[in-house]
Amino acid sequence: MLTTHRDCKQHVKRNAIPSLGEIEGRVAVLEIVAQSALTHVFDEGEVDIDAALLAQIRRAMHHKCKDLKLDGEDTASALLYAEELIEAAVKASHPIHQ
Repeated sequence: MLTTHRDCKQHVKRNAIPSLGEIEGRVAVLEIVAQSALTHVFDEGEVDIDAALLAQIRRAMHHKCKDLKLDGEDTASALLYAEELIEAAVKASHPIHQ
């Protein structure tokens, strides 16, 4: 996870390997943004569009895990996490989805 801001610094120690805290912070931000965006989309109430979007997200997750060459256990964990995130967004959205 190289970033221009950090990796182009001069006269200070550069660290191309992010700390665990930095990774956790980025994951937390991505989780919040993703859930907020999904909740906003689902609030529109288009059930057919929502079902197609969920199917597209699931396919993209499978492809991404394959591209990353994750093993079976890591893939299962990532997909479970994606499903939990989607479920939380659906529950937070319009009651039509519940």
